[in-house]
Amino acid sequence: MLILVGAASAYAQQTNITEPPITDGAKTAREIQQSEDEQKAARALEARLKARKEQEATLTRIEASIEMSKEKQSQLVKEVEQLRSDRETIQSDLIATAERIKELESSLSDRETRLKILFADQTALRVSLAEQRDSLSQVLAALQRIGRNPPPALVIRPNEALNAVRSAILLSTLVPEIRIEAQSLAAQLDELVRLHTKIETEKTGLQSGLQKLAEEQKRLDLLVAKKKNQEAESKRAAIDEEKKTIELAARARTLQDLINGMEQEIEAARLAVSEAKEAERRSLEQKIESKKQKIAALKDAARLSPAIPFDKMKGLLRLPARGALLKDFGSNDGFGGQTKGLSIATRAGAQVTSPADGWIVYAGPFRSFGKLLIINTGDGYHVVLAGLDDVFAEVGSFVLTNEPVGTMQQARLASTDLLDAGMSKPVLYIELRKDGVAINPAPWWTVALKEKADG
Repeated sequence: MLILVGAASAYAQQTNITEPPITDGAKTAREIQQSEDEQKAARALEARLKARKEQEATLTRIEASIEMSKEKQSQLVKEVEQLRSDRETIQSDLIATAERIKELESSLSDRETRLKILFADQTALRVSLAEQRDSLSQVLAALQRIGRNPPPALVIRPNEALNAVRSAILLSTLVPEIRIEAQSLAAQLDELVRLHTKIETEKTGLQSGLQKLAEEQKRLDLLVAKKKNQEAESKRAAIDEEKKTIELAARARTLQDLINGMEQEIEAARLAVSEAKEAERRSLEQKIESKKQKIAALKDAARLSPAIPFDKMKGLLRLPARGALLKDFGSNDGFGGQTKGLSIATRAGAQVTSPADGWIVYAGPFRSFGKLLIINTGDGYHVVLAGLDDVFAEVGSFVLTNEPVGTMQQARLASTDLLDAGMSKPVLYIELRKDGVAINPAPWWTVALKEKADG
């Protein structure tokens, strides 16, 4: 009996329920007007809202705690400043940092998925307890009354003995049901405690992962700034053509118009095309055929032209960002046609890398594409990346395979990745073109595309 009372008391603490007053009077007007089902629905809604509010507060606290100390920031600045200023060193560190960021983003997404499931289970259990509040309150009240007023001893008075017999008969009927209810309650409370423990573990891991991600992103920012300083002279030249780029984007009606216009009218893009053609000529003299030779060639961070021709890169390219595949090439576009590229829903603020070596021929906003990046990879091939929020790369610059070139839109973690799975996440659009025509990029990726693009 003590076990049953203990379980009921624990339930009372979990749900803030007190023993209902015992009255023989009529029900209140509110109880008359509101059916039992309506009361359950109201309690369930209240439990859901309360759980949601607690979860939002928890995630907000985690976000607020992600702040690098001055010592850590100084350490990162010092590390980057001590790097040799040659292009190879900076490029190598950029790619290595980008790889760590992608791995962290993938790990955090998996952890957030687990935490989202745990939150849902916890909320469902709390809602169930709230819906059972009336019946469980009666169990609690019965157990507390039994504990406070045990049946009287038979040796006191005959009338009390009669009452005791009646109580015994009543208890013999009620106690089994009370025991079953209390055992069910204890099991639910045990599950609630288990979920709470797992949630705390995932929250700790999430906080640690976000801290590491913030540090890597800070390092990436410093490396990008160092690279830009190194290219200050070419940057000044690019600024002079920025107005031309904006005007050209406004005039262009299609993506192909934009590509053709850039490569004909913008000096930096014209130079990129010229360099791409020269690289094609040199690539004919190279004999890099095996996968091992190709991977070795891609490790040369000092290269100023593609390590190998783009058409020989099939099966070697990695997707520019981690995320869930929304639409593949050739899918129904919802307007009676087929998609010309693929779309990936990414994490908020996800890093985007160049899938291949190439020259930037456009970097900026364009119509409904959002911020757009077009990479000339040589031999008539172009890679189009659209939907970015921030773009690092500049027109005319040469980027390496897996080098970071931008980021996706930032959003609050608590309002998107965890609690509002249905809300739209940033979407990265990827298109591959050959001589101006969109082609299926599937043969170029390292793995076959599945539902999860980060496989």
